[in-house]
Amino acid sequence: MSYELPPQIVGTPEQQLAALRDYLVRMARDLDRAQASETAIVSTAQKAAAKSQEKTAEEIKERAATLKALILKNADEIIAYADRKVEDYNSLYVAQSDFGSYYEVIETQVETTARGAIESYHYEDLIEDAQATADAAQSTAEMYRTELNGQIRRGVMEDPLTGTLHLGIAISESLSFTGQTQVKDGMTYYRLTPGQTLGLYTSTGWQFWVNGQLCGYFSSADNMLHVANIIADDSMRFGTGWEITTTGGFGLRYIGG
Repeated sequence: MSYELPPQIVGTPEQQLAALRDYLVRMARDLDRAQASETAIVSTAQKAAAKSQEKTAEEIKERAATLKALILKNADEIIAYADRKVEDYNSLYVAQSDFGSYYEVIETQVETTARGAIESYHYEDLIEDAQATADAAQSTAEMYRTELNGQIRRGVMEDPLTGTLHLGIAISESLSFTGQTQVKDGMTYYRLTPGQTLGLYTSTGWQFWVNGQLCGYFSSADNMLHVANIIADDSMRFGTGWEITTTGGFGLRYIGG
């Protein structure tokens, strides 16, 4: 890139000073444009190199996955070994009075292997109304039962979205609660309302699944939060300059300096 030569010194001192000032301004602008152009070139080269490395890494992973599948499918000899330790913990609590009875049972099992640890929990409580028990001949009896089952898994896990392995924590919960029971032919029937959730947490993001459906997730690969719907109770802010708010009605306002 060629640069403009300094101007010839002619005219009055004021004219010479003005010409020199204009020359310096033009030189500063030319230097800024040159620097911006060099930065853009470097940035483009860096992006191209990163994209090439990313593509190469993906190709290596694909080849490794294909090779693994071939080895497992055509293996003539397989050797498998895994240590396993299981611990059980139980708790029982019973309280009785003239008003009724309360029962609480907690069961916990911890299974530890080389791949990770699985903690299984079972919680159950039952409340019996003494008056309802006395009137058991009626079609309904006042019995309230809560049951909670769940697991916490820690260790090596497979991402349901990508199939890749990560170190992380998975939490699943199945909760059911019954109100009034129904007694028929000497049998007690509980009107259950089951619900199930699954949360997966790793160093690269997290996911929430409900009944096998992915409800929302955050991935560090794109640094984005993915959800189907969002409810903002008060406001939403974009960077440090703009805010959408419902205070006094829906509106967009500038809050920057």
